[in-house]
Amino acid sequence: MDLFNILKIITTIITAVIALIIGLRVLSLNKSDLLNRWFALYFISSSLGFTFYAIYHLILNNKDIIIPLMIIAQIFFNFNSISLMITLFVLEKYTKIAMSMKYLGTMLILFFVMSIGYFIFPPYLDMDDYALGIVNTHTPSGLLIFVNTIRIVLAIYAAYRYIIINRKIEGETKNRIKWFSLGVIIIILGLFINLAGGLFSSIVMEIIALIIIDIGAFLVLKGFLI
Repeated sequence: MDLFNILKIITTIITAVIALIIGLRVLSLNKSDLLNRWFALYFISSSLGFTFYAIYHLILNNKDIIIPLMIIAQIFFNFNSISLMITLFVLEKYTKIAMSMKYLGTMLILFFVMSIGYFIFPPYLDMDDYALGIVNTHTPSGLLIFVNTIRIVLAIYAAYRYIIINRKIEGETKNRIKWFSLGVIIIILGLFINLAGGLFSSIVMEIIALIIIDIGAFLVLKGFLI
């Protein structure tokens, strides 16, 4: 395994740990608050996705379980995107409305649509790289673009709505939502770079994307700590 792949795995593990710590911290601040719960799910699902991502990149003696683990990681990333949207619904709507079939149900259907493609058009392992001790998976370009486009569109919409909400309120809540918005915007930048890294098979871009996502996560946490 070359230096860049080792750095990617290390960065992924660090990102998983950071996301888990932030998720548990957000939950501990107010366990009964639905917004805290969904933001905690947002970070914890990210952590699980990055954890599975790191695990399958370390498997060099059992190629058969790599793709299933890769799909599990992507499913957690899909749930991560859905969780972000639900935080917006909780903030904008009454709890009962946010958890209704119209909002929560729609997001769960979208989650299914995003995830089912990995079983219809499964990713595959680059066997030439695997023979060299490098785990390199490839997702069909159409599926890669489809899923990541949905993730990015959801994140952009959430950031836009947070900015709109921020303009309508004052005081401490306004400051909190400002940090939420900034954090999500930084995460969106990371998603764009990660998508580009996947399309161009650039490990350096993927590492940069992870670092940017970490920065965005800390900014969201800052909003909860105000």
